[in-house]
This record gives sequence, structure tokens and C-alpha cells, in this order.
Amino acid sequence: MEMEFFSDDDLAGLFAELDACGANQEVQGDEMDASQRRYAEIIKKHKDNVNE
Repeated sequence: MEMEFFSDDDLAGLFAELDACGANQEVQGDEMDASQRRYAEIIKKHKDNVNE
């Protein structure tokens, strides 16, 4: 007995709904900038610790 939870039409509708609400957009602005700065700090600290 094969169980089918979602049909292809259900999934297509779900993806269309996600696209419509902007769920696939990248995080932008201040949050992304802060994240990039923090990442750079972590990498720098790691490199400094390795070189000691």
C-alpha cells in the first residue's frame, strides 16, 4: 500500500505561495553587514591564534 501525503499539485501550490511571500529572498541590509563583520572578526581571531 503506497501512501501519498502530498500531490505534485499540492507542492507546486506551496512553492508558488512561498515565492509570493518572498520566503526565498536573501537577508539584506544592516543584519547582513553585521553578520559579515562578525564572520571576518572570527576568521581574524582564528588566524591570529594559529600563528602564535
